[in-house]
Amino acid sequence: MKRSCLYTVLLFALACTLAACRNEPPAEPAAAYDAYGAALTDEGAMPVQAVVAQRERYVGQTVKVEGTVAAVCQARGCWLTLQTSDGNNVRVVVPRTEDGSDYVFTVPMDISGRRVVVEGTLAEETLSAAAHHHLAEDAGADPGEEAREPVQELQLTARGVLVEKV
Repeated sequence: MKRSCLYTVLLFALACTLAACRNEPPAEPAAAYDAYGAALTDEGAMPVQAVVAQRERYVGQTVKVEGTVAAVCQARGCWLTLQTSDGNNVRVVVPRTEDGSDYVFTVPMDISGRRVVVEGTLAEETLSAAAHHHLAEDAGADPGEEAREPVQELQLTARGVLVEKV
């Protein structure tokens, strides 16, 4: 009986050792992010600056970009901007539901400075001076005197957003 107990203990120890030595698959990239909207991964994401530099190639296309959040709508989390080196940030907007009564999803309002991956359709938009003023207020900034001219900006209508966990 003692011999069978010894074999059982040895088999158990061997099984534990083999289990500890097995190759674990790497953690999924999504585990490093909080996800909002449609499911996506960070695979194939381009730096936002690369898309801005070749905007004519990407306008009207679905793109996946990565970048650092410059600002977030402080009213609802319905848009954010991605920093670019030329100071012309790309605005990421969340689409509205079919009936227009709400947003498909929103993002946390405290993610400025964090890395994100966004997939969506890129467009060049012209904002009226009033719309630009409103967005500045939503960002929590003092818009000062309203601009008198419309403002051109790149917008990415998001299908999904990954926010890097801290």
